[in-house]
Amino acid sequence: MKPNGAITPAGESLIRKVLLTNAVSSGACGLLLLFFAGYVSDWTGLGNKSALVETGVFLLVFVAFLVWTASRRVVSPTAVLIITVLDFLWVIGSALLLGDQGTTMTVFGVLAVILVAAVVGVFGIFEAVYCWRNRAFGRGQTIR
Repeated sequence: MKPNGAITPAGESLIRKVLLTNAVSSGACGLLLLFFAGYVSDWTGLGNKSALVETGVFLLVFVAFLVWTASRRVVSPTAVLIITVLDFLWVIGSALLLGDQGTTMTVFGVLAVILVAAVVGVFGIFEAVYCWRNRAFGRGQTIR
């Protein structure tokens, strides 16, 4: 609760940091995929450069949503839930990519996909906990 008696979601300070860290890492990956798709393709063994560029564009749009969500006066648990779902879909997509392309990828590529999926999964866990702790926020109930 804020000094003026306003109720705020639990863990709001932490989730802002998680969202901004997610934005920085996603932005770095997005720019890398957007501007250096050829190099990424060579390093990872993923041959579809246009798919890499499209993924880079998606990540930059995602970054905009992350920054927008983190910059609101109150971090909306609903917005964080959307981000959580997208992060977990990324992890699932990474597993499917490894299952489909894993044998043609380089060792560096496989390790990079696993590392990025693990980091995104950790972001997703923090975001899911925030959503769970604040599931009643905005429904007229007291947040503890």
